[in-house]
Amino acid sequence: MVTGLINANPIVYAKKERRIRSTPSAADVDEYAVEPIDQLEVFDHIRDIKDPEHPHSLEELQVITEDAIEVDDKQSHVRVMFTPTVEHCSMATVIGLCLRVKLMRSLPSRYKV
Repeated sequence: MVTGLINANPIVYAKKERRIRSTPSAADVDEYAVEPIDQLEVFDHIRDIKDPEHPHSLEELQVITEDAIEVDDKQSHVRVMFTPTVEHCSMATVIGLCLRVKLMRSLPSRYKV
């Protein structure tokens, strides 16, 4: 059993600034219409998940990036590729499960995560 941290000194990167989304006026919105989901929205849902070993977010450790997210809105499919801070990370399964649960709770039920 491992007694210490696998990566005791990870590189911490600056967080990207959150982009403001433009929202259409209430008169233009059909409340029954299906809203498209994009890469930025998925990233906003998962960017603040904390790393299991460190007090930093997955974004700060660059475990997840916007470029590693694929969204196929027509097929209702989302794929998130993540890169652990070390190759032999024992927490990769936990990180993957955290991402999956967060997206399953955040996205409409029509999406396959």
